Amino acid sequence: MIRKLLFAGVLLLPFGIFAQDTVKVSTLPGNQEAEKAYNSGISKFQSRDYAGAVADFSQAIALKADFEKAFYNRGLAKIELKMDKDAIADFDKSLSLNPAADYAAFSRGQAKNAGGDVDGAIADFTLAATVNGKNEQAYYHRGVAKFGKEDYKGAVEDFSMAVTLKPDYAYAWNDRGSAKRMLKDLDGAISDYQQAAKANPALAFVYNNLGSARREKGDLKGAVDAYGTAISLKQDYYIAYNNRGSAKHDLNDVSGALADFSRAVELKSDYVFAWNNRAAVKYKQKDYKGCVADCDKAISLKADYAEAYMNRGIAKEMLRDDYGACNDFKKAASLGNVQAKAYVCN
Repeated sequence: MIRKLLFAGVLLLPFGIFAQDTVKVSTLPGNQEAEKAYNSGISKFQSRDYAGAVADFSQAIALKADFEKAFYNRGLAKIELKMDKDAIADFDKSLSLNPAADYAAFSRGQAKNAGGDVDGAIADFTLAATVNGKNEQAYYHRGVAKFGKEDYKGAVEDFSMAVTLKPDYAYAWNDRGSAKRMLKDLDGAISDYQQAAKANPALAFVYNNLGSARREKGDLKGAVDAYGTAISLKQDYYIAYNNRGSAKHDLNDVSGALADFSRAVELKSDYVFAWNNRAAVKYKQKDYKGCVADCDKAISLKADYAEAYMNRGIAKEMLRDDYGACNDFKKAASLGNVQAKAYVCN
C-alpha cells in the first residue's frame, strides 16, 4: 500500500533564519518591508489562511522582485488552494533564482504528480536528488511515482535509498515492502513491513499490509494476528476487518469470518467487497437466502461485479430458482467470470 506524504513546507519559517538572505535593514528599508510581508505570509500559512498568505507573499515579491523564498512559499500556498499550475510557475521562478533549491524542485514534482504529469514529477524528483543527494523525500516520492507506473524494481531502488538516508523512514519501509510484494518477494516484503512497524508502531496500515503479505505466503494465523493489531490501532479500519475475515474464512473459522465481514459493512455500508465476502460465508453456512440478500446489496453498489452475480446464481440454484440462477450465471459470464461459463443453462 502506497502512502503519499503531504506537501512539506520545508521553508515555512521566519525569513531571518535563512542566513544567505540576511540584509542590512538600515540601508535597505524596502527589503525590510518585504521581509515583514513575507513573515506575515508565513504566519497566515501556518494559520491555514492560504489566500491571505498568497497575498502577503505577492506583496513581498512586489517589494523585492528576486525574493526566492517568497516565490517558493507562495507556490506552497497555491498548492493548498488547488492552484497547481500557478504553483508550478512559482516553483519555476524559485529555481531560476536559486538553481540549488532542491526543495523547489521537490515541491514542483509533487505538484506535477498531483496534476497527473508523472513523468514530469519523476524528472523533478530526480533534479531534487541530484542537487541534494541527502534529500530522502525526493527519493521516496520518486519511488512512489515509479510504483504508480508499475516500475517496481525502480521503486525498490528509490525506497532503498530513502531508508539508507533515513533509517527510521516508516513510509519508505512500508512502500518498499509493497513494491517487493508486487515482485513476489514475500519474505522481503514481510521483513520491510516489520521494519516499518518498528520505525513507527502506530501506523495501522503497515500491520494491514503485513497481514496481507503473510496471508499470501500461507501464514494465515500470522495474518490474523497482524490484522488484529491493525484493528486495535484503528478501530474503524473496515478494510482490516474485511481482510481478517478473509483469513479467518481460509482457516475455516466461519463464525469469526462472518463477524468480521459484518463489522466491515457496519463501519462502511457501501464497502462492496465485504458484502460479497459475507455472502460467501452465508452460503457456506447454508443460509442461501442471506447469501442472495448480501449479493443483491453488492450488485446494487457495483452493477458489474461478476463474482457477486456468480455467488448469487449458486445460491439461487440451491433455492431451486433455476431461472434466476441461469440469468445470474449468464451475467457473470458476460462480465468475464470464467467459472460461470462452465455452468449450463437450459
